[in-house]
Amino acid sequence: MKKILMIAVAIGLTLGACKKDVKEIGAPASKMEGIKAHWELSKAVQVDELSLTKEAANIYGYFTSAAKLPNITFTDSTFAVDTAGLGYNFFGGTTGKWVFDDPQFPSNITFTPDGASAFTLKLNGPIRPVDNLRLTKEIHKTCKTKPTWVMSYNLEFVRK
Repeated sequence: MKKILMIAVAIGLTLGACKKDVKEIGAPASKMEGIKAHWELSKAVQVDELSLTKEAANIYGYFTSAAKLPNITFTDSTFAVDTAGLGYNFFGGTTGKWVFDDPQFPSNITFTPDGASAFTLKLNGPIRPVDNLRLTKEIHKTCKTKPTWVMSYNLEFVRK
């Protein structure tokens, strides 16, 4: 019985000592290559940020009533938006410049539409060539320095 126990312990130690091979995951995906594309709106949700339950409304149907969905095209440092037929443009203009807040680990994109002031949208996910583009725009309204309402718009775009 003692021999069987010793053999079992030896086999257990031998198998437990084997290390799994560590596989290389490759170089990190380029954030610039991840965003440079033509994107089309696939999801739009409006959220009441001051509500205790963060009430949300799907507003995607508002955008599907137009002849085509809102879309945006990113190049190295410029953007072009097509929101023809819609009453609202989340990007403040049809063309302009954009920049990440941190090129290596971006969490925001600052847009500067031609002839307008710069504004920032939050990134809600990684920027890789295989991912959808997820952005959040927050709108704050205040009355005597107290916020009366805060709305956020969570937008998701798919690569076309």
